[in-house]
Formats: sequence, structure tokens, C-alpha cells
Amino acid sequence: MFFIFVIFSLNLQAQYKKTIHSDYVIYEVQGRYSTIMFTLSDEISQNGFISSYKADIGNAVKNISSFYKKEPIFKNAQKIGFCRQTLTLEMMEENPNNLMFCPLSIALYELNNEKNLVKIVYRFAKVSNKESKVLEKVNKEILQLIENSLE
Repeated sequence: MFFIFVIFSLNLQAQYKKTIHSDYVIYEVQGRYSTIMFTLSDEISQNGFISSYKADIGNAVKNISSFYKKEPIFKNAQKIGFCRQTLTLEMMEENPNNLMFCPLSIALYELNNEKNLVKIVYRFAKVSNKESKVLEKVNKEILQLIENSLE
């Protein structure tokens, strides 16, 4: 019985690929876009963040592609903006210029030619050539949030 439970549990965990670049990170995961969007949105709210907006970037790009008679790039693409007031206060106390990172945002997309491969992108909150303990904390928390939503 225990063996069956372990095997079943392994199948429930999403496998993802994480690629870290200097300014952003990309997660690639197989699955339904709507499910991944739902679990990510849920994880954001479960961590005390308030959603500021959801921008349907994919639809906007699809419309302009159609106007220019080009193939659409995205099957789905959205950007989620969110914040948590206590974290925002910490960021502003450290450096008022950190306002440029508010609200924080994560983008999700599925390319037209890659069925069921969803990509999640987060651009690191950082100021070049300047160490920031608060922004380091923010980035770590957001990456953990994304990874928790994929488990």
C-alpha cells in the first residue's frame, strides 16, 4: 500500500525546467495553461499578495498579428501584477527608487507551436551594481512561490 502511495505521489508532482539568466528566470512545465495559471494565482494569494492586474498580452498580440496578416505567436499569454503592502514598505524604506518594481509581476505564456508547454517568466527585482537585501529577499520569495505552485 505504501509503495502505491509513493508511486502515485510522484506522478502528481510537476516536472519543470528552470533556466536562470542574469536578469530573469524561466520555468518550463508541461500541462494545461489554465491549470498552471490557476495554481500560480492561488499560490500568489495564499502568500498574502493582492493581485493588481491580469493583462491578456496574448490576445493583444493576436489582434495586431491578425491586422498585419501574420501568424499569432502565443496560444495564451498573460502577465500578473501583484503586491503585498508589508513587502512594499520594506522595499521603499530601503530605497524609494524600488517603487519601479511595484507591482511585482510574473508572465505566463504558451507558444502557438508548443502544445501544453507553459513558460513562466519572472524578471528579477534588482538595481545594477547595488546590493539590496530586501530585493534579494523579494526575488527569493517569488521564485519559491512559483516553484510551490508547480509542485
